[in-house]
Amino acid sequence: MATPLRMAAYHEAVLTALRALPWVNSVEMYPETVTPVVTPAVFFSVDGWEMDNHSDGQLRVTLSGSLWVLVDRAATSEIGRPEVYIRSAAADLTQWLDGQTFGLSMVEPAVFLSADVDETDPQWDDYWVWQVSFTQRVALGADPFATDNLPLQRVWLGIAPDIGAQHVADYHLIYEGKSRE
Repeated sequence: MATPLRMAAYHEAVLTALRALPWVNSVEMYPETVTPVVTPAVFFSVDGWEMDNHSDGQLRVTLSGSLWVLVDRAATSEIGRPEVYIRSAAADLTQWLDGQTFGLSMVEPAVFLSADVDETDPQWDDYWVWQVSFTQRVALGADPFATDNLPLQRVWLGIAPDIGAQHVADYHLIYEGKSRE
């Protein structure tokens, strides 16, 4: 079973992985930064999560996440056609994202869902914006069978109906580990 994911660690891992992309000039949580933004920029958000059926007793969820790619609408010496550049950036981000674990062992690979133009946030009217959506399965709950790597010391067998606290003397020792001297 997986070590439970800490949400703060997940956010930091995603942001760190995004900052390593060579073409990205700024990376932030959505919507922490308002205009002006140094572009190309990528914003990240966890939009929610749903129960993920898993039979091992550990709470697992499917996270829904979004990445927003922003590029200035005005052409620059580096980006001559920003409306084409933003599509290329979104496509690059799509390829990079699908299968990502962001260096975390307790998450399954990210699954790309969609990429679309996003014109919903008026604070970004000066930018070309694309939203790249994905899901990722993670373990949030504690492992109900975690033993903290302690070796098994003893195994006792009780036979029904002679079980419970009142029948401890009726139990039989069937395994005893080596002493830890």
